[in-house]
Amino acid sequence: MILNKNQKIYFYLLGIFSLVISSIMGENSSGGSKIDNEVTRQFIDNFLISFDNGIKYFISTGQVQSPVFYILASFIEKILGFNFFKYLYLFISSLIPAIFYISLKKKFIRINENILFMLSLIIFLSPYFRSSAVWVTTDNFAIIFFILSVSKYLDFEEKNTNKNILLCIFYISIAVYIRQYYIIFFLFYFLKFLRVLKLIKIFNLIFLTTIIFIPFVVYYYYFFKTNIIDQSFGGNTFDIDILNNILIFSSLYLFYTIPFYINNFSEIKKKIIKNLDKCLIIFFIFGCIYFYYPISLNTFGGGVFIKISNILNSKIIFLVASFLGTLLILINLNKNNFIVYLCLIFAFPTIIIYQKYFDPLLIMAVLTLTKDGMLNRILNLNKINLIYIYSYFVFFLIISNLYYSLAL
Repeated sequence: MILNKNQKIYFYLLGIFSLVISSIMGENSSGGSKIDNEVTRQFIDNFLISFDNGIKYFISTGQVQSPVFYILASFIEKILGFNFFKYLYLFISSLIPAIFYISLKKKFIRINENILFMLSLIIFLSPYFRSSAVWVTTDNFAIIFFILSVSKYLDFEEKNTNKNILLCIFYISIAVYIRQYYIIFFLFYFLKFLRVLKLIKIFNLIFLTTIIFIPFVVYYYYFFKTNIIDQSFGGNTFDIDILNNILIFSSLYLFYTIPFYINNFSEIKKKIIKNLDKCLIIFFIFGCIYFYYPISLNTFGGGVFIKISNILNSKIIFLVASFLGTLLILINLNKNNFIVYLCLIFAFPTIIIYQKYFDPLLIMAVLTLTKDGMLNRILNLNKINLIYIYSYFVFFLIISNLYYSLAL
């Protein structure tokens, strides 16, 4: 594939233009972003009145999220107006594919940059990315700082400097203050820094992060102390079910990575045969889960395979997807990747998990933070088919729009 600089700009601008059209048409392909906007819009409106009024309202509604985004949004909107702020956020969101592209170039230095550029643009096909951009939810704002932290971490791997470490910590800290679940990736970075930094630098890093996260710890001490019960879900939304998380993550791992493997099924077969004993153990475990683990289909969240199983009134679709996703994880498993997968799983330990939590986070984290494994070899050998990948994600976007438009 050969793309000159102007063609890249045209493709990128086309992605931005598609967001503008979606904003005009009110695209809600994630299903929940429009409702989220209606709820959280009240926070911005109260901060527009005054900071004190906004804080009091935020506390009175029992919110466990940080108010940082809403404070900043109200400040910008007060100066520039609602419409300007709305489209400003849309353009800020469009920085995510660009930063993702930069990160991919830093990791895959031997791959054709045009392929990496086209891979980065699949973010524009994410229903959740698009809906967050259109309805001004916090998701995109947090993931901008996450992918910036990844970019600086990749710089750190190339060149161990204090600047790269500090910027990595700075960006992930902002992401955490917008969406708390990104704190798990700070642990990933710390483990990596620990391997190469001298003792004095480690103590300095611990001191710095302690200072940064004092407000965070205080805030979430209050969160866990109150342990808010969401009556609309009929129970404690914040109960922990790790097995459920693993099943959902595995099914979504299959969903988001399967188009990368389309040209490589023969190699997958060889890998599975090579690890046949482990695969049989996993098969036995999933058999036990099928017969003995209660999977509720009539639930919120869970992702696309849960929804399909719910429609068919059979949990087998979800479990098969989780099983196949687990096999794909197995053939990519090593010490580094195991930590990445654990971060993604433990980022969302609560019972109710929405697919939007992993989209586009999962594909971005897997492509930039994992090492070796079959998926990375496929990319390094240029054995992906962009036509299949784009067809897959375009189809997903179309189906998402149809599903939620008909549901309404």
